[in-house]
Amino acid sequence: MGKTLDYFLIKRLTILINRTSLEAKGMGLNLIKSSAFRRGSVVSTVLLISASLIIPLSSPASAAESCTDTLTKAQAASYVRMSSYQQPPHGWFDINSGKYQGIDVEVIEEVLKGLNIKDWDYVTADWGAMIPGLTACRWDIMSIGMTYTKLRSEKVQFSIPVYQYGVAMLVAKGNPKKIKGKADWKGKKVGGIIGSTDDQVIGGVKGATYVPFTKYSDLYRALSTGRIDAGMVDELQGAYDFKLQPQPKITVVKNWTGKAVGISSIVMRLGDTAWITAVNEQLKIMRANGKLKAILLKYGMPETAYITCDAPTSFTTDGIAQCP
Repeated sequence: MGKTLDYFLIKRLTILINRTSLEAKGMGLNLIKSSAFRRGSVVSTVLLISASLIIPLSSPASAAESCTDTLTKAQAASYVRMSSYQQPPHGWFDINSGKYQGIDVEVIEEVLKGLNIKDWDYVTADWGAMIPGLTACRWDIMSIGMTYTKLRSEKVQFSIPVYQYGVAMLVAKGNPKKIKGKADWKGKKVGGIIGSTDDQVIGGVKGATYVPFTKYSDLYRALSTGRIDAGMVDELQGAYDFKLQPQPKITVVKNWTGKAVGISSIVMRLGDTAWITAVNEQLKIMRANGKLKAILLKYGMPETAYITCDAPTSFTTDGIAQCP
């Protein structure tokens, strides 16, 4: 049996090693080396991806037997694997510099440095794979911030709040259908990103049809061609996307009825107590020394995005956590 497994892995390796992008079909994964990646080789990287279809990805900090002891393993190896989602300005791989960059990337890398962890790499995945991959021990932590919701908190552990921001509503240019908010979604097709809070927000409106997308570019195209009536977009990413590539057939509505500002936090596994405590301690240090606020302002976030509460005090009817 072992010989058969080796044969197929080698055969798959031969095919994948010539590809510039490595994808794990079931999870939509791409492993891209970070500038700090100094462990293993191209061969070991390809084996990790190909083997992930058969067995969970393993690393010094993310082997199945150590899923609730990440801090010890990570510090011993000085290495972690992080999931990433290509979402400027929160986090993305810049092909010109060959590095990951963004608000969340700078925050998490500063946290790791504070914990004396010197090496890491990123596994890019669809948004809907973020939590399943984390709980399956395919990565040790999420490098991209996630909105704190009541439903998600039953599956994963959120760090103390890092920042807060809202979601903009997109409509056809000039808003010919007069869609001003949730009350106008009845009988309409509203697009959102799979695995995001859009699932709950749009899905919770009676009579609205939720149309899921894996990429914002597809959502923009669908709205521009009239296949959907409205869409939801992270305010920061929407501003970045439209500056980079204007969408003349789309109007951005920042103030819409039913809008709630959400808390973005770093996400870890439930029960990984020491890891969670250590990450929170580093975030508090970054608050105290001003580094956290400096990162937010560097990327053009408003002063109101910076928050200092240690935990949400309430939830909206959609289950989105709120800070006072």
